[in-house]
Amino acid sequence: MPFQVLSHTADTGIEATSDTLPGLLAALATGMFEFMEPVPPGTPGEPVTVEVESASLEDLVVDLLSELLFVSESEDAMLTRFEVELPSPTNARVTATAVPIDRSGMVGAPIKAVTYHDLTIEERDGGWYGRVYFDV
Repeated sequence: MPFQVLSHTADTGIEATSDTLPGLLAALATGMFEFMEPVPPGTPGEPVTVEVESASLEDLVVDLLSELLFVSESEDAMLTRFEVELPSPTNARVTATAVPIDRSGMVGAPIKAVTYHDLTIEERDGGWYGRVYFDV
């Protein structure tokens, strides 16, 4: 599993590792959505693309996950199968699959917001590590 769920008093977080920064962003996005409602592999859906440009790498992570969460809420869909392109360390383009979902059947708590609390994005041992907490 490319991510791990972390507990906190009012929030829930995830941490992930990857060999690449795009892989880390994909793992964090996957973890955020699987926390709310795992989508079975191969479930059909529609492609969606988001682009985000931010002032820093940390801002990019929060902005990107927040934008994906917004798309999920506005499309009434869970997102899965993330493909991340990074034209620069502060600019991301993500293509994902939007799977329609009945939110009343969600197994996890809905995420209200992506936070900066204890946010960590860093290169470690030739790979990347990230930790993000969500307001639930």
